[in-house]
Amino acid sequence: MVQFEKQNPEESEQTNLLDYEKIVVSKEFQQMISDKKKFVIPFTIFFMGYSLLLPFLVFYTDILDHPFIGDITWAWVYGVSITVMSVWVCSIYVRKSERIDEQIKEIIEKEGL
Repeated sequence: MVQFEKQNPEESEQTNLLDYEKIVVSKEFQQMISDKKKFVIPFTIFFMGYSLLLPFLVFYTDILDHPFIGDITWAWVYGVSITVMSVWVCSIYVRKSERIDEQIKEIIEKEGL
């Protein structure tokens, strides 16, 4: 049977708080946050812009009413392209987040946690 020692919650919180404060102010952590923002913000703007462009084009223009091939209009092409774009953005995000996770693990190991 494994027995656990009871720790004073205040001491435990203070120890973790101090360690995390050290990590947050580290150069590596700040660089990782900066790199993450450089990725997330532009991709979010692109995703939202591309997605919100469809209603604008449908309600205020007739561009998407023109035929693409046969009875298929540009509205269908654009609508399907949103799905393709979503999968593309998600796959890029997953790959990038794996790299960020590795950076976080390295930072934590470097700080001795």
